[in-house]
Amino acid sequence: MTLSRRAALSLGVSGVLTACATSGVAMLPPDQRHDAERVAHYLNGLRGVTAEFTQTGPGDDVSAGRFSYDPGHLRLDYVTPHPMTLVAANGRIVMNDSATGAVTHLSLSRNPLGLLLRTPIRFDHGIQITGVQRGVNSLQISAAEADNPSQGLLTMQFADRQDQLTLIGLDGVDARQHRLVLHIRRLQEGTVFPASTFSPPEG
Repeated sequence: MTLSRRAALSLGVSGVLTACATSGVAMLPPDQRHDAERVAHYLNGLRGVTAEFTQTGPGDDVSAGRFSYDPGHLRLDYVTPHPMTLVAANGRIVMNDSATGAVTHLSLSRNPLGLLLRTPIRFDHGIQITGVQRGVNSLQISAAEADNPSQGLLTMQFADRQDQLTLIGLDGVDARQHRLVLHIRRLQEGTVFPASTFSPPEG
């Protein structure tokens, strides 16, 4: 399988955190419920995000490029190992591999990335929280579709300093058990994107 197809199939984060199936946050301990609510509030407040990313996937493949995000929309412009563009919005993922000319179309409903692109993001309706873990200046939360968790697991990773969250990683596994890790750095907010930014690649 080519890198571009693996990336499109499995963009997300690993299922390192598991727990008994819980829809929403009501069954979480109070401290974990508070952290889940902080994450939802943070994600819903993000606007005009740009960042650099490094991505690892099956077979230790490594790629890197530019990350662009607005509520409900994500674009990844790969620079290495060769130019590729991925746009996720409006219920689908479209990836254009410039090296081969291949264009891959996938449904977000079958990919854990769809959890990140809901607007608004809510953890009290239709989402199963499978784990919340706090570290030193860090927080991560894992989630899946409540009515169909086998479609994939998404773990969102944050720096947490002075009660301020910053997205630093996405780690996911899809319905086919393909896993991929996205490391995010130098995140900035406030970019005004042209309307064409989140238009699907041609093909």
